Amino acid sequence: MMHFTNIYNAIKNASEKPLETHEILSGYSGEKLLATLMNLSRYNLDDDKVYLEVGVFQGLSLLSVANSIGNNVAFGIDNFAFFDKDGKNESIVHSRIDKLNLKNVRLINQDYEDALENLGEYIGDKKVGVFFIDGPHDYRSQLMCLLLIKPYLSDDAVIIIDDSNYRHVRQANRDFLQTNNDYKLFFEAYTPSHPDNMSKVELEQAKHGWWNGVNVIVRDGHHQLQQKFPSTFRNRTLYENEHILHTAKYPTLNLKLSKYSRFLGNIIRIFPKYASMEKGKYPASNTYSEDLCEINFTQDL
Repeated sequence: MMHFTNIYNAIKNASEKPLETHEILSGYSGEKLLATLMNLSRYNLDDDKVYLEVGVFQGLSLLSVANSIGNNVAFGIDNFAFFDKDGKNESIVHSRIDKLNLKNVRLINQDYEDALENLGEYIGDKKVGVFFIDGPHDYRSQLMCLLLIKPYLSDDAVIIIDDSNYRHVRQANRDFLQTNNDYKLFFEAYTPSHPDNMSKVELEQAKHGWWNGVNVIVRDGHHQLQQKFPSTFRNRTLYENEHILHTAKYPTLNLKLSKYSRFLGNIIRIFPKYASMEKGKYPASNTYSEDLCEINFTQDL
């Protein structure tokens, strides 16, 4: 159990001590989450294990970790297809690598699914000791990230899933845990809403804390821990009706129309009979995390 006690201490210390990172690094993350990534990587990496993350953006988490793990290697997967309207994010990452004089960073400019399917081409015989998921947040992408990484994880691997405020992200985590009993939920932390829906005070707290929620999953091949699950939405209506979208004549048009959530919300108010499904609190970016615990270590060590 000493391994899990060390993981507990790494997370606990990250939540209690101020974060130390370089001033040139910026992006979307909470300080406690970043400190957790750095602490877990310092603890669980060695010459045979690497750090890997999906979703680099402008390099805040990847380079913060790389800058804290000495000669151990940090890999980042991103095809820079999102949040990059000017096409500058990859060059920003490379510029920051140069400014920090980092020699242990490897960027994989590919779609996450292609990269994970062929990860051995990049990491060779090494295993992934710490895996951070911060890529596409749809249910399938979250689940595929967890499934595709399995052959490459070390026996003592730790998985950190960002944006676990989202109910569908928690659903993917739960489904993975239910079907892979060698993995256990170890820690969870949530904020009441997505940062887009926070007040200035709440946003400042999220920046110093867990941003948009996190789940930490550990590999437990000897079954020393209890199986626990993150809270989700038992009603399957949303997932079952995804079938209707895929089989529609113009599925991508329907998807674009769905982005006009404020307009659709007004329609629902005018025609209340269409409001039979559970309603979100906000016009967009609902996470359904309002009633979840701020922090919770799920295991009794």
